[in-house]
Amino acid sequence: MTGGPVLRHPKNFVLYTVRYRKTYGQVIYYYPLCDSKLRQRQMESSEKRHRRQFFVGVFLLWLKKKISNKEIEALYESKVTQEKNEFLLPQVLDFVHKKKWINLYPEYQRRLVWSRIKKSRFIESILMNVPTPPIFLYEWNLSRYEIMDGQQRLNAIVEFYDNRLVLAGLELWDVLNGRKYADCPPQIQRGLDRKRISTTVLLAENITSRHKIRRILFERLNTGGQSLNAQEMRNCLFSGKFNELIKELAGERLFNEIWDIPPYEDHIRGTHISKKLSENPCFKRMTDCEIVLRFFAFRKKSRIRGSVRRILDLCMEEHTAIDDTRINELRNDFLTRLQLAHDIFAEDTFRITDGYQRSGLSQALYDAVMISLDRLYEHRDSLRRNAQSIREELRKKFMDKDFYDLITGKPNTANAIKKRLDAMEAFMRKYI
Repeated sequence: MTGGPVLRHPKNFVLYTVRYRKTYGQVIYYYPLCDSKLRQRQMESSEKRHRRQFFVGVFLLWLKKKISNKEIEALYESKVTQEKNEFLLPQVLDFVHKKKWINLYPEYQRRLVWSRIKKSRFIESILMNVPTPPIFLYEWNLSRYEIMDGQQRLNAIVEFYDNRLVLAGLELWDVLNGRKYADCPPQIQRGLDRKRISTTVLLAENITSRHKIRRILFERLNTGGQSLNAQEMRNCLFSGKFNELIKELAGERLFNEIWDIPPYEDHIRGTHISKKLSENPCFKRMTDCEIVLRFFAFRKKSRIRGSVRRILDLCMEEHTAIDDTRINELRNDFLTRLQLAHDIFAEDTFRITDGYQRSGLSQALYDAVMISLDRLYEHRDSLRRNAQSIREELRKKFMDKDFYDLITGKPNTANAIKKRLDAMEAFMRKYI
């Protein structure tokens, strides 16, 4: 039987002819070709085309012949089901406080980003009986739930009832501005206690990969409201030991001091985060975590290609299954390089300082310094001895516009990042 494209297996170079029935869109047969001359000719002239055709042919066979209707129907049985409920606000508060019913802070959720005014106006909407979107809960175990969508709304309710939210920016109920729950008239308190909030409970039935499905649900549900930025999405999609390490390192006191972030250890008590930290722009949208991630993402030159977002995404993906030993190695690598950078630059660590009196924290400079110190870490003693000379000479080099633009991230392509890291490494090498 002849006709159709010639396919070659990429490993053993066996050629095949595939007959294609257009009427049904199905691949019918493989037939080996034993003509050695044809094999040689095709190997020399059309290797790339045959490789592509081979995989297309295999895919068509798999798609059209290997999956039966029964198997497809079986996939339908593995689905997400819904249950709708309504809870009084005090019930919701009780569920959260006991931590047996609702986990308000699953590890893949973003940090709290609602402002005080936005929280207050949500409380005002409840008082006014304005319809609000339902809270989506995921049942990860029998009668045990975690927040899929609605974390900011539930947190506003919890903070208000716990007297941690002082109302502000109310429009129709402006007489309540400046009040906490305890300061509201008794009738207002009772009225709130009678309010209900709608919930939709999602259950993943007959799905073996529940860990994966809850992240897919989170991603699909969080399409409204305030959009997740790239790092918040990574926190959702790539949760695990490496992601927890990123957040741990972002909370190191030295890192916090360098990046003007209120120290985690002084501002986090259990699940409560102080106002000063929660409103810090670097903390609020997980910029601090992305800064830490950049160090691991740019360590290997072979990784630096494509967009910065893609580089960071791939780094998270590649580290999803690492073990504790590797986690400890990575933790030590980051902390020792960070300490070395501070030993050399002191209060100017990752800050642009030059004769023009320009001064400010720079992520691009952070990349260049951290990666160059990582590459030259075996020469750390020499670098420490020459710390003053390094600071003075770097300040002078920033007077050069081309060097300044390169090191501070103009432009921000993969090629420019490589040049930036190499330029800083070359500069540091003069002092070893």
